[in-house]
Amino acid sequence: MPTSGTSSGRRAACPIWPTCERVGPDTYRFISRERSAGPVSMVARYTARYEGNGVDRIRFESLSVEGDNTDVRGTIVLERTAETATRVRLTQTIAPDTPVPRLMQGLIRSFVQNEAAASVRGFLGNVQRELETT
Repeated sequence: MPTSGTSSGRRAACPIWPTCERVGPDTYRFISRERSAGPVSMVARYTARYEGNGVDRIRFESLSVEGDNTDVRGTIVLERTAETATRVRLTQTIAPDTPVPRLMQGLIRSFVQNEAAASVRGFLGNVQRELETT
């Protein structure tokens, strides 16, 4: 499941998540670094439960926890494509619960899309490094 930015020597699952703590069986709480676009800033917080066989498919979904402000759900599929190659397919939906003034929505939408893309690239890069070392 996720690696923790706070555990002994393990890489963070994603660069924007400096806090990733285990809060129950297969359940983790994430708190992002503060991100800003113009006058709007946000710290995403969510708690997600992971399930699956841990080998080729993992499903995750956020839980309703007081203080969290983001819903997330998705799947991670690992597919062997050759003797030494694995394709990682991440499907994820993130829905922050942050009111944004109507005039700022266009700016915020592109900002969020760029941040999400950078976050996924960082996550997949860390997955690749982890797979290459095991």
